Amino acid sequence: MANQANTTLTIFSIDKDSVVSAIVATGKADYRFALEKLTPLVNRLEIQRRIQNPRFYDRLKKDILAGCLMPPITIAFIHPDPNSLFSVNAFQRFLDTNISEGFVLDGIQRLSTLQRASQELPLVSEFPFDQSIFINILVCQSMDNLLYRMITLNNGQKPMSTRHQIEILSANLFDFSIEETDLLTEKSAKRIKPGVFGLSDFVLAYMAFLSHSVNIDSQKLIQEKLDDLVAGKILERSPEDGDLEYKDVIELVKKLSASSILDKWFRLSNNFIGFSSEIRNSYNFLKDLDISTFEESIEQFEISFKEFDVSKIKLGKARRIAVAYFIKNLESLANRSSSVITDKLLDVIE
Repeated sequence: MANQANTTLTIFSIDKDSVVSAIVATGKADYRFALEKLTPLVNRLEIQRRIQNPRFYDRLKKDILAGCLMPPITIAFIHPDPNSLFSVNAFQRFLDTNISEGFVLDGIQRLSTLQRASQELPLVSEFPFDQSIFINILVCQSMDNLLYRMITLNNGQKPMSTRHQIEILSANLFDFSIEETDLLTEKSAKRIKPGVFGLSDFVLAYMAFLSHSVNIDSQKLIQEKLDDLVAGKILERSPEDGDLEYKDVIELVKKLSASSILDKWFRLSNNFIGFSSEIRNSYNFLKDLDISTFEESIEQFEISFKEFDVSKIKLGKARRIAVAYFIKNLESLANRSSSVITDKLLDVIE
């Protein structure tokens, strides 16, 4: 079944990961292929895990030069129909064309060490370019599913936080480099059009969406424990076929932000987080709702929320919880008065 194409990567097997609607291939290449095709992927993302101090990997560098066999590298891709690649020939053609679009899921430090080792030999001819390296290739149909798998692989190993994993995938899904994008980094200018969000707000909202919770950045817990809790909530809910993806949520928010009132409302981070945490329950209803109707519903919600004594509630937390409840129950609350909404919120706001 193995197939050798023009690249120096040989595919041995292809299997399905039914949980995340993905296919996973195993293959073997050599250090030459890794240096030419894989090391450029390490720095492809704008937000990437910082390379560790080289001295921590001095032993590995020496072992590479001595001919060691490195643990497998894992690279990942997004493809709308992974099943169409479920043959060695189709998968090989996909890699030949799209290898530069992948990113390293596991093995950043090893590839960086390999690159340094290749640069430090007095004579290039002394480097073991033909040494084998094994590669796992994961192809998912969406970023949300890939993130789920990424967290299951990394949770408990402390390689990077859940938030940082989301930042990495967000950087791959959206382009942060130009003003016409959907997201702006912290260094960018103020929002210049409706539906444009700061990166930090987006990451928090994405975490709320994936974890189905508004408790994603509490200061009460040690960050490590909070991260474990958020990851646990994400993993409680396996991806399903036809499941709502966050890119669809963003498109909906951009559409709603055509209203200046709603645009201003979404700019408030706690509204964006609360909305994202429960939009799964109301997405189909809201996407077909007139913008003016949703605008009126939000105005009634705001009138209701102002009825609460800010001296007796934790305002930020209360707003997230209230928005989450309102969005979760939007179909029944969309045309209700502020007094009805207030009565409902009394049971959920602490």
